[in-house]
Amino acid sequence: MTQTLPDVQNREDHRGIELDRVGVTNVKFPITVLRKDGTTSPVSAKVKLFANLPKLAKGHNLSRFSEVLVEFGPNHNLSSSTMLPFLERMQNHLGSRDVYARFEFDYYIEKTAPVSKKKAPMAYACAFIGIKKNGSYSFILEVNVTAASVCPCSREMSLLENLSEKGLNEKYSNLTSPEIKLITNKVGMGAHNQRSQIKVEVLIDLNSTFWIEDLVAMIEAQASAPTYPILKRPDEKSVTETGYKNAKFSEDIARDVQLVIQSRKEVLAWALKVQNEESIHPFDVVSSSKSDNWKFY
Repeated sequence: MTQTLPDVQNREDHRGIELDRVGVTNVKFPITVLRKDGTTSPVSAKVKLFANLPKLAKGHNLSRFSEVLVEFGPNHNLSSSTMLPFLERMQNHLGSRDVYARFEFDYYIEKTAPVSKKKAPMAYACAFIGIKKNGSYSFILEVNVTAASVCPCSREMSLLENLSEKGLNEKYSNLTSPEIKLITNKVGMGAHNQRSQIKVEVLIDLNSTFWIEDLVAMIEAQASAPTYPILKRPDEKSVTETGYKNAKFSEDIARDVQLVIQSRKEVLAWALKVQNEESIHPFDVVSSSKSDNWKFY
């Protein structure tokens, strides 16, 4: 005689409450991501899978989330086009109207140092997010970039012109303007630097392709300077001088990132956050913005 095991989660619930998201998180699973050069990258993804829970359902069968992952398989390239059938499988397996999937992974891009031309892979934390809600499908690309930010206020206050004009430094108080300019070309001047963490989320037009490499390059170009995994001394000189000449507050970076994102036809909506890890303060500085039609989270 076969014994039927109890299935408590499949019983009815009579409290009349629908839950927006029920599912699993911190699931590790291998996937592959298509690169701009046509090759593929195998990555280890941290996955979040959720589905709405109808009023009469007591719970979801959580093993079905994993079953959908296994059916999708590690050899499938994850993209905006393959995410949709994946979400539809979730709907069918779970009997849910709305489903959500987030795949977080490190994406490696080779970076070349500006002077020595030393090459090394650099990791960027990325995510592919798929949402199917009320019959509508959305695909979101998230990229996180670490860059350098130089404080414009600090740079301005460090200039010898300001010191001499305000009588703050007697050593330079009797110099003429041409002499000051000559000195500033030879004397080191300081400005405090931050490591800037830039997070950008873009809702992609499903008829377009937006490569991770392109979004990363766009974001890095808006900071004071990029960061690199390998820098020799000539590289360090070049990067710090670039940052000094291109000093920006977190507010400047946020506005400049917004301008370049808005210029891309592939982007239907966007959200961004710039968080500067301050070097002379015990706190971080944050600037954020989003498009008027950003409706996620």
